[in-house]
Amino acid sequence: MRVSDDIWAQVEAVLHSGTRLALATTGGGSELVSWLLNHPGASRAVVEAQVPYSERALAAYLAFEGPHGANEQTARDMAGRAFVRAASFAEPGQGYIGVGCSAALATSRLRRGADRGCIALRLEYAYRLYTLCFEKGAADRLEQEEVLSRLALEAIVEACGGPVAGASLPDFVRLARRELLLDDPLGLLFAGELAVVEMRPDGVIAPEVERGQRLFLSGSFNPLHEGHAQLAAAAGQLSGRRPSLELSIENVDKPPLQRSEVERRLAQMRGRLPVVMTRSPTFLQKARLFGGCHFALGYDTVVRLLQGQYYEEGERGVAAALEEFAAGGCRFWVAGRVDGDAYRTLEDIDVPAQYADLFASVPFRMDISSTELRAKISGQ
Repeated sequence: MRVSDDIWAQVEAVLHSGTRLALATTGGGSELVSWLLNHPGASRAVVEAQVPYSERALAAYLAFEGPHGANEQTARDMAGRAFVRAASFAEPGQGYIGVGCSAALATSRLRRGADRGCIALRLEYAYRLYTLCFEKGAADRLEQEEVLSRLALEAIVEACGGPVAGASLPDFVRLARRELLLDDPLGLLFAGELAVVEMRPDGVIAPEVERGQRLFLSGSFNPLHEGHAQLAAAAGQLSGRRPSLELSIENVDKPPLQRSEVERRLAQMRGRLPVVMTRSPTFLQKARLFGGCHFALGYDTVVRLLQGQYYEEGERGVAAALEEFAAGGCRFWVAGRVDGDAYRTLEDIDVPAQYADLFASVPFRMDISSTELRAKISGQ
């Protein structure tokens, strides 16, 4: 099927820009993919185009469970994932863009909420975000699809140096647009704009974080000590995964960390392991961020993990959490700890039999107390 001359001209503008694209769409935006791939020169620009349409397919693409609604956040997550994939296939010196589109267009099913579409472009320096709201009943699904795909194409053209997108939209459409600069990912984490960021060993903090196949040693790291590093390494050998540290800026029973304090703690980690930072103080919240993740932790932490007092629903909350961990493919690698006058290990914990496979012992011992280290440092 032939496309209109203006769409063809926009596709050619993208192809001639030298920019590489990775795209992911769900719920809408399929015409955009068609327009790009039907051009005989598509391979000059398109790295890949994915349509993870079902919830399970989308969760697999993003590497963490949903729900992933038709909203700006989902489009942004998809664009970020596409950007990382585009970067992995781009040649040195090539520019690349990640494009995400999430939509809930007109349907025969009863659905709450407005017909809408969200487009996100992950550029080198920012996320460029567009939200379309369609007047109910003013256009059918095919008309909405065309408007959404046209705007997405215009947004890509703009990112490649063309005119501003969205200059002429039908009367039945409202457009909101904003840009999220990425020059300070840690600041965006504190502002609630990002759920997770990662500091690489070279000290650079990235706004995109690989969500799958992660192994975390979570803690306050105040201070970071050799016991942390060796436990992470031991769990890494047993799990076959590369370990990372995880630091939440929020805490279950303490005030949130201030940025200056987080930066102080990060300074001691630079050059060692990657450090993921979240706003998720509980293991269940962390597990929802990272599909099938593993955790390295000590005996005392597992004891708290299995105590009803740390859950709103008490013992029922413990059972529900363990069931969710198991369903999500999580695993806990447990090191022993000194508890009073005794050394305790996983074998000293009464783990419910049906969830025993969630836990495995780490044959590792290093009796270092962060509390004692802090006292020693403050006394110097």
